[in-house]
Amino acid sequence: MESIISHIPAAGGQHGEFDLKVAGQRAGYLAYSLTDNNVMAIEYVEVDPSLRGKGLGEKLVDAAVEWAKTHKREVVPICGYAKAVLRRRTRN
Repeated sequence: MESIISHIPAAGGQHGEFDLKVAGQRAGYLAYSLTDNNVMAIEYVEVDPSLRGKGLGEKLVDAAVEWAKTHKREVVPICGYAKAVLRRRTRN
């Protein structure tokens, strides 16, 4: 399943989204906020219910983590789903 993730920072730079498209249609997103102390807080991850269980939410979290690493920010998951994904990653 081909998916495309785009980073969409909001005006002002303190919030943004990673947008997920599948077959050209919006299929999900990850919302985040940035703090002054170099933290990226992952606030919410949403994937269309018909596409859940296919690893697309994990791809959104991975894209956000990669962006945070590139910009030297610590990731703090607020969203329960993001917490679970990151917890699994640290155990493996």
